[in-house]
Amino acid sequence: MSDHQEDTGSQQSVELANRIIDVANSCLEDGMPPQVIGSGLRHAAANFSAFVFHQSGGGGEEALSGVVEDFLQAFEYYLERHAPAEPAGGGLNDLIEQAKREI
Repeated sequence: MSDHQEDTGSQQSVELANRIIDVANSCLEDGMPPQVIGSGLRHAAANFSAFVFHQSGGGGEEALSGVVEDFLQAFEYYLERHAPAEPAGGGLNDLIEQAKREI
């Protein structure tokens, strides 16, 4: 596969992911619980991934491990990206408390 084909495939993959996220966000706006949406997305991803795996001839454990590793890498990336920001260290109250302890 050429670099151009890989770039196009990657771009199409991101575009599809964004469309799916739009559907998930619409479900969220309609009041569906986020846990239900997440479960549905995982179910759909597993279902279609298994279909593609077998349609492409399988490939055994190594190929299957690659599919699982792709998911884990993406999941770890988004876990970090969506993590709440840690509060900035210190702050005025902490500085005041430190000064009190030092007096």
